This record gives sequence, C-alpha cells and structure tokens, in this order.
Amino acid sequence: MKISKVKLLLTITVMALFTLFFIILSCTRDEPPVVIGAALTLSGPGLYAGEEVRDGLLLAADEINQQGGINGRKIQIMVRNAVASDNAAQEVFTELERANPLVIVSCLSFLSMKLAPIAEEKRRLLVGLVATVPALTQGRDWVYRYWTTAEHEAPPITKLFFDIKNDVDEIDDAKLGIIYMDDAYGSSVFKDMANRCKEKEIEVVPSSFSSDSKDFSANVNAVKDTKAVAVIGFDVHIIRILKALRAVGYKGDIISTTTATLPSVTSIPESNDLHVTAPAIYNKNYPFADKVKKHYEEIYNKPFTQYSANGYDFIYILIGLLEDKPMTQETVKALFEKGFVYSGVFGNIELQKGEKDILFPLFSAQIRNGEIIYK
Repeated sequence: MKISKVKLLLTITVMALFTLFFIILSCTRDEPPVVIGAALTLSGPGLYAGEEVRDGLLLAADEINQQGGINGRKIQIMVRNAVASDNAAQEVFTELERANPLVIVSCLSFLSMKLAPIAEEKRRLLVGLVATVPALTQGRDWVYRYWTTAEHEAPPITKLFFDIKNDVDEIDDAKLGIIYMDDAYGSSVFKDMANRCKEKEIEVVPSSFSSDSKDFSANVNAVKDTKAVAVIGFDVHIIRILKALRAVGYKGDIISTTTATLPSVTSIPESNDLHVTAPAIYNKNYPFADKVKKHYEEIYNKPFTQYSANGYDFIYILIGLLEDKPMTQETVKALFEKGFVYSGVFGNIELQKGEKDILFPLFSAQIRNGEIIYK
C-alpha cells in the first residue's frame, strides 16, 4: 500500500510538472512580438537613406531574435513608406500607431518634422534617425533624435574652413561659398555656418538648390571665386556638385558633411581631397564597427554606412535599456529622461539627462583615393 501511494504521488507530481511546462510553453508562444514602427523614406530623393536605415533596423532585430528577443519576446520591425506631405504622414503614423508600437522611428529631417507634431499630439514616442534639423526636438516632450544636429555638425565643418585658411595665411580676405539644399536640414546647417563665419568677419557667398535639382551650373558659377566651398545636401546632390566644380576647374578647397563619407561619394574620383566630418564607423582601427560592418555586408551584399549603422545601433540601445524592465513606451521615455551612455558602432554616445538628442562624435577627415583618412 505504501509503495502504491508513493507511485501515485510521483505520477501526480510528474503530470503536474508536465502540465505546468506546457502552460508556460503555450504562454511563451502566444506572447506577442515587440513592435517597433518605422516610417521611412523609401521613395523619392530620400530613398537611399530610408533603405539603409531599414536594413540596419532589420539586421539588429534579426540578431536579437536569434538570441531570444527582448525579455523573451521577439522584435517585429513594421516598416512603412512615408512621404513628406501632411496627409501621407498622418496616414502612415496612424497605421503604425494601430499596432501599439514600443516606439516609432522616422528618418531624414523633412519627414521627421512632419511626424513630430503628430507624435506630440498623440503622446506617442518618436525617434528621428538621420535627422539633423535642431527644431525637431525643441519644445517637445515625446520626440527624440539619434543623430547629429546642425548645431553639432556645423562647427567642425566651419572649423575645417578656418584651419585650411589659417594654414595658407589667407583668413583675412577669404570668402566661403556655401552650396546648400534649401530644406529644413540644409538651411539649418547653412545658417549655423553663416553665423560662425560672421563672428570671424568672413564673407559668405550662399547658393541654394531644391531637393529635386539636377543642374548645378548656376550654383557653381556663384561660388567660383571663393577660397573654399562647403557642399550640403543628399549624396546625389553632393556627387553632381563635385563633378560640376571639378569640371570648371575650381581651385579652392571643398568641404562637406558626414553625408559625403557615404561610399557613393567616396568612390568617385571627384571626391579626392574632399574635406569631411566623419563618424567612427569607417575607422579601420575601430574593431567593433568593423565586425558589424562585415556581418552587414555578408547579409546585404552592399556597403555598411552611417545610415544603416544608425538603425542598427538604435535597436541595441533599446535592448540595453529595457533588459528585465516593462515593455512599454512609458518605460522607454522614462529611461530616456534619465539619460545614458552607450558604446556602439559610432563609439561612445550619450544622451544627457533631460536632453532630447542622442549624439555621437564626429572627426575631421579627408578623402584620398577613395579612402577616408582621419586626421
């Protein structure tokens, strides 16, 4: 009798354990994914940036999902193509919001500026990637940025000009030409540079163009007599402007933004000797970025860029912050408000307490024979 009772007790215990196991397994399988909405420019002049950010997001999510996801939940990147019109931006935002995403990311200044007031009104967390215009986050509670601002990028670009002119002792009579895209991004960088030059009593020769411009002969003619020219726009614009400047035999120094460090620009012969501000990801002495770069290029069979790095890094920031924490946008916002320091493919980045802009360091560099040489 005693043996039978023991066997019965063991049988009941084993059955209870199996039942508990299957309940836990069932709950785990039914656990919904963590949705991250992505409103990206997948058509028009911002196509390249949108595709790169998308692929960076997807690669990071895939890596994390293979390791079990966030707190046992898989990540789902919900990508939607968004254009800059108010109605289209509203429609895409509403569609993404229905999925109750942990956060919505956008890319480029012109699109992010359309989405920001919608996010603020709906109290939905929005993070702008590859979005430079300072006004994006100013005066807003629910909008953040992971990218450099115009106020962050303009000083090193302007300093490049000052350094170049000081080297040849021509600062007193130097003129700086600035060819810039007349949108939220280009205008912000231009205004900051112009103000800094004014403080140094340096004359600026401005020449703007629209995002759909293809002929830059008038812009080049406007700056042909300057000692140096800064070029601000998308990579397609920078490429055409460089070719136009070289075609007329421009003799001054040419300076550009981080956009000019994209492989599409560095690969053309006209970019030789171009002065740029560069992120750390192209530095061969930075092994962590090099490891990610090789993995990305194996998967997508295309170069790893700062745009894809931006999407990739942002997902890992979320993972690091949310480990063993509630998976809500309120949690993310509270963690952002506290600030953090993170080491990723851009090097050491920081979000200061109470600030809205997650920044990464920029370095002076020059393009030589297709390579980015850090100074």
